[in-house]
Amino acid sequence: MTGSRRGSWLRAGAGGLIGVAAAVAMLWRWHDIASAEAWLNAHLVNAVGLADTKSIGAAVIFPLDERWVGFMVSSGCSVAMLLIPPIVLASTLIGFRRISLTRGLNALAMAVVLLVTVNQLRLGAVVVSMQTWGFKLGYERSHVLIGSVITTAGLIAVTILFVVLVSRTKRISGTVAGVH
Repeated sequence: MTGSRRGSWLRAGAGGLIGVAAAVAMLWRWHDIASAEAWLNAHLVNAVGLADTKSIGAAVIFPLDERWVGFMVSSGCSVAMLLIPPIVLASTLIGFRRISLTRGLNALAMAVVLLVTVNQLRLGAVVVSMQTWGFKLGYERSHVLIGSVITTAGLIAVTILFVVLVSRTKRISGTVAGVH
């Protein structure tokens, strides 16, 4: 293997390892991320006037029918798991120099912001559903049906935008890239 090829593979490996290390850190600290999500959700739901929500650790609680109810942001419901693929993919593409550092970080930042937003919408839907249909039925409907639709639509949108951001080509002024 020549020096430049070896260097390319080393950079790519380093990029991939950075992504994997970040993913492992996300898995390791998922409860802290879930607690931050619960805090954010409680503040957002309060701010828009949907409910008098509070967060306790990774739980979001609010009054319903003269008692406090709520839900826990578990590892499967946390945005932490959703962030792992774009982190690993962006770092690997940057390592392989398939994309620039700036483009990779921009795509990753977009993915993080949109995934957090989508997950906050889903958690807000849980609160509204529980208020509308009661504790048990509202949780079931929002968690299984409504939440799945929101998350699936969000993941599709984020994936498309991520691919567009990392794959777009530069336009040469006055011409289309690749056409002479």
